[in-house]
Amino acid sequence: MATEDRHPSDTNPAPTPEGGDQPAAPASGLSAKGASRRRFARAGAGATGVLLTLYSQPGMACTYCGISPSAAMSAIGQNKQIGTLSHKGPAAVCNGQPPSYWAGQYTRWPAGCSKTDAFHRHFSCATFSNWYTETCNSVAAGASCDASRVGQYIMAAYLNVLSGRVNFISIESIKAAWTEWSTKGYYEPIAGQKWYANDIVGYLAGTMD
Repeated sequence: MATEDRHPSDTNPAPTPEGGDQPAAPASGLSAKGASRRRFARAGAGATGVLLTLYSQPGMACTYCGISPSAAMSAIGQNKQIGTLSHKGPAAVCNGQPPSYWAGQYTRWPAGCSKTDAFHRHFSCATFSNWYTETCNSVAAGASCDASRVGQYIMAAYLNVLSGRVNFISIESIKAAWTEWSTKGYYEPIAGQKWYANDIVGYLAGTMD
């Protein structure tokens, strides 16, 4: 089970994911999404600045259009420039919607997942017993047990893929991110590169409008 869910560069101690680690307050003038992206850029791009360059491009709604987690981290490891990142396969579909969209009262959900489904039906909660009472919609809306917001953004990413709004992330990788984070406290998109709660949320937010 995850013990501390924070990036090693953080100086303030963080509670366990089950209790939730509270993301840092957004910087002045930044939305919560913008602050999350800034935290991810700082953490993930410390070595080369690759993702910082990507973050700084104005007018980009879907920051990581066509870029999978492993591709993003592989680019950092190889010191590649943003222009060299490419999506393999069909043209990238970048119409991802944020959690607030999916939690909307009149939003229709894709086949394969219902608002009233238990969250643990789709994502293992073996180490998070207090999540067993949550529905998929309550997680998308921001459950009290999800202070880190990892579950919220995992749920939205899952729905984006199921609905065909995003095609460059797989269901398997979304589930792997959740399982690893909920059991280890981090997710490794590639071997040796750990993403903590803020990193996961920051990347997934960058796949949404």
